[in-house]
Amino acid sequence: MDVFQNEICQVYNDDYTKVIGDLKFDYIITDPPYNIDYHYPDYKDKISEEEYINLLRGMKGYKSVVIHYPEGICNYVCPALGRVKKCATWCYNSNVPKQSRSIAWFNCSPDFRKVTQPYKNPEDKRIKERVENGHIGSKLYDWWTDIQLVKNVSKSKAKSFTNQIPQKLLERIIILTTKENDTILDPFFGSGSLYFACKSTNRRCIGIEKSNIHLQSFLERIEQEED
Repeated sequence: MDVFQNEICQVYNDDYTKVIGDLKFDYIITDPPYNIDYHYPDYKDKISEEEYINLLRGMKGYKSVVIHYPEGICNYVCPALGRVKKCATWCYNSNVPKQSRSIAWFNCSPDFRKVTQPYKNPEDKRIKERVENGHIGSKLYDWWTDIQLVKNVSKSKAKSFTNQIPQKLLERIIILTTKENDTILDPFFGSGSLYFACKSTNRRCIGIEKSNIHLQSFLERIEQEED
């Protein structure tokens, strides 16, 4: 069922495995449920390993970028989608034991030249010469420590959604992986962070979400943006 549509995004309330074959898109970028018994209000985040792999297998064959814990990439995502083209690590400060997640590319590769970062040795003679010649930094490394989790007090935090992926993280993945006007699918749309990331990077997106509560969080974020 179509629950939202504008010039940037179309959102469906459905099981993605039932509709993905009918949709046209260029890439998948998603942060799926991790199957770790997280307490979602209307979704059971603890199914058998076989069921979980089968759930993810609906994305097999597509150009996909998946955000997950390292063990999840190894044990579930790779068995579902196949060989990884590239991996990066996203590290963040938090009060929980797990303080990093993996970002894995399947059937596509990022171009780390599209995002620069400050030089590590700005006083080095060679680096000074590069700066004098107009270079502003080196290409991005595969270890990201400059993007933090969305805090509960953040203005961008969806009030009724707990596990929100930072918009800045999605923007970076989008820029590294896609080109302007591409259409990106998130089959686990959640509170719709991909929508805001696509809007700021001149991409289009399709969201699919089974949870009515999560979809309501997205619609609330849209209303807040318009206020």
